[in-house]
Amino acid sequence: MRLTTVALLILTTISTAQAKHIKTKPVKTSAAIAPSHESLVRQNLAINEMHLERIQNEFELSCLVKAGGLVALPITDAVRIAPSLPANRRYALPGTVSFLLLLSEAYRQHFNAPLVVDSAVRPVAVQQRLRRTNKSAAPAEGETASSHETGTTFDLSRNVTHAELRWLEEMLGMYQAYDVVIVEEEKNCLHIMVLE
Repeated sequence: MRLTTVALLILTTISTAQAKHIKTKPVKTSAAIAPSHESLVRQNLAINEMHLERIQNEFELSCLVKAGGLVALPITDAVRIAPSLPANRRYALPGTVSFLLLLSEAYRQHFNAPLVVDSAVRPVAVQQRLRRTNKSAAPAEGETASSHETGTTFDLSRNVTHAELRWLEEMLGMYQAYDVVIVEEEKNCLHIMVLE
């Protein structure tokens, strides 16, 4: 409910500004931030406040999908899933999927193109394997563990135009200002954790 209210407020503000041809000032800052220890700690504090459990392995992931705790990422005119994302990891919490739908539809209406999701839920066991080959990946455990392990997070490809990236940064900056998301701008993706 909170997400819907905030989303409508932001979309109304943007639509009103566009209707009046008002140029909005770009968000230059913390709209998307470089990955940092502080950001990871903040994400983990939010996970604790939401009382979320970390998904340990593929079996737990499968059980959560069957029970409806995690839902499939949408495949629409506004959302495309990267072929490299394994089918069994194309899931997230319902609120996370709702936010993705909202953001992607606004993006599609603006640019007539879909957003590409590179990553979503990732069990602890997968994060541990990833960490062995990618030293910049967040750890699987501790105060800076990856938020992907809870189903709250998805990554969007940064393979977009400069104008599209700027629009995403501005939009995500507004959502972050309303404590709807925590965003990190990584080299190849925008890491978006949705706060339930």
